[in-house]
Amino acid sequence: LDAQHNYWRDPRASLIDLTRLTTQLGLISLGAAVVIISGGIDLSTGSVIAFSGTVCASLLLLLSPEAMLGNQPLDVTTMALAIAGTLVVGLLIGSLHAWLITVIGLPPFVATLGTLVGLRSLSVAIIRSVSNAVIGGDSSQINIPDKGFRYLAESIWIPGVLLAVLAAAVWLLLAKTVTGRHLYALGGNEQAARLSGIQTDRLKWLAYCLSSTLASLAGIIAICEQSAAVPEALGLSAELNAIAAAVVGGCSLQGGIGTVPGALLGALFLRSVVDGVAKIIKSDSHVYEGFIVGVLVVFAVTFTRGADASRRRPPLFAGGLGLVTILNLTLLSGTMMALIGTKLVASRTQLDATWLASLIGLATCLLLLIVRWDGSPSAKRRLGAAWVVLTLVAIIGCDRAYPGWQRRAAVSTTTSLGGKVFENERGVVFDLTGSRCNDAALRRLAPRLKFFANLHELRLPQTAVTDDGLKTLEKLTQLRRLDATGSKITPGGLTRLKRTLDRLETAP
Repeated sequence: LDAQHNYWRDPRASLIDLTRLTTQLGLISLGAAVVIISGGIDLSTGSVIAFSGTVCASLLLLLSPEAMLGNQPLDVTTMALAIAGTLVVGLLIGSLHAWLITVIGLPPFVATLGTLVGLRSLSVAIIRSVSNAVIGGDSSQINIPDKGFRYLAESIWIPGVLLAVLAAAVWLLLAKTVTGRHLYALGGNEQAARLSGIQTDRLKWLAYCLSSTLASLAGIIAICEQSAAVPEALGLSAELNAIAAAVVGGCSLQGGIGTVPGALLGALFLRSVVDGVAKIIKSDSHVYEGFIVGVLVVFAVTFTRGADASRRRPPLFAGGLGLVTILNLTLLSGTMMALIGTKLVASRTQLDATWLASLIGLATCLLLLIVRWDGSPSAKRRLGAAWVVLTLVAIIGCDRAYPGWQRRAAVSTTTSLGGKVFENERGVVFDLTGSRCNDAALRRLAPRLKFFANLHELRLPQTAVTDDGLKTLEKLTQLRRLDATGSKITPGGLTRLKRTLDRLETAP
């Protein structure tokens, strides 16, 4: 997703991106939902996407090498044969999974884990072999220059309509047919389903073939979008995203529970959250995508299991393991506040990442200790209310006191270096002439200078500060004069700084 797209400034571009990626995730989440409902798990989705994309691109290159190498349009027959062959390959992969599970007796986790590892490596080998046979040299990817092929993915209507049709078909299968009811029964209790006369092996074959075929279709769309088949980049973490979308949408990992609309809503919710975070922190979505997906899955499974009132749960955070868990969650909350939270509240607070992380980590620790405490519910509610008030007071109080702390720290740092601070009619002057100030010391001092609204001059004559240390001053927009006489700062460094701070006067 493009972090630069803004929902308000360019809603159409954001909607197109979100719809396109939700379509791809929706396809594989349908397959994951069917497998999970039947009581299984499919970890091979990402590798099936990579393998299918490789097979499709290889078939295009083998069937029409002149068009592929000469940047000419591909004919419809060639594209149809390549797509059909790829879907057949997906069907065969699903059949392999079913055979390993039903005949060999491997657990679904092990059977699909094997293809997760093997298919991506096989994809790389196929790419190199086909490239060597057709082009005459090894290559790590196959480019697809045809514009019509790319249009299949760029148009949001074709993948969108395709997803709607397939989702309707899978919904009809699960909700309106005997086979669908048998799939739910298989996931609920396989032994009871077998004893009641249900052909469980055939149902497993259906579930895994459907999952792999939909993943193959997603692989075709992926190479259409990228105009190339790159096995190392196709379908990364797709299997976890598909499972996450299904679970967030209400599928139980124990089997027997789940719906098609739920899986689609889970896919939409997952992509929307990832896209929203990307836009808020102005970063590519893949940077925090894995973390977001992991957190959502944990919460979804926790709330799903917690809804079962018949389950008697042990107290949260009890014993030594509970204390270690509290420590882990405290460190995690502080780390995420330092990484993401500072960008979310940058315009609303003056606290830096260290202070925010410390405050949020401490607040999290206190809250979890309240949850751990073996007190009455009413006492916990009173402590919870006190925790809210204390947290707000601490954050607001620290935020208001922080500028004063930083100003005092700046004066103390300057004095310890052998400099002095005074105020004249033009503003505050930091005089470090002949002091022990160097690049490292200036890096510590510069962030604190921004809290002096009337900062006028910084004097660095006869110091060891160089151009590298000068870079730390680029955010001091209120600074009006810099004296670098006799320092190690070059004229070029001063010129570069003046380009950033256009109102700055320098000496010499």
